[in-house]
Amino acid sequence: SSQCSFQTFQHYFKQINLSMSNSNDDLGFEGIGNCHTHKSNANDAEFDTLIGHLQDVVIEDGFQDLQDKFLNEHCDEFEDEEENKLIYTDIYNQYISTLEGYIANRMMELCPNFKMSALLELIQSRPEEVDLDLFETLTSLADFSMFKETMINYKSQRDCQFDNFPSLLVTSLAGGLPKH
Repeated sequence: SSQCSFQTFQHYFKQINLSMSNSNDDLGFEGIGNCHTHKSNANDAEFDTLIGHLQDVVIEDGFQDLQDKFLNEHCDEFEDEEENKLIYTDIYNQYISTLEGYIANRMMELCPNFKMSALLELIQSRPEEVDLDLFETLTSLADFSMFKETMINYKSQRDCQFDNFPSLLVTSLAGGLPKH
């Protein structure tokens, strides 16, 4: 199968987070464009290609629209409270499954021999060479507390936008514009 379970996806990124937090402070992220890659071997070219495609996938409108739609549909379930409701886990699992499916499908379109497990292993082996924004996006998918915070923030921003719109008076123009 070209996909791996999202539990595996979560496992990889939790492991990467742990290894990065335990590493030297001077390791730092430099991003693909400025990293210390060795262009002399096929693994580097594969890494650069896959990471480039992955970056493109997570910033494309389709991914953003899917994420926004999901957040909008489910954010009303979330409350800014310490205690978590059981439904949060179901929504979280659906969220990561949905986004992983989108990423895997798009990556298979871009790279016909794509295997999610191979990509995750590449990222795990070279996390310092992954663009920081991409890395944070991917690791946030493996973190329930970040997901819950995202849901609450999305709900707050959405509700705030609606509160800031003035009431609109809608009148029919069927009879034409009012005469002065």
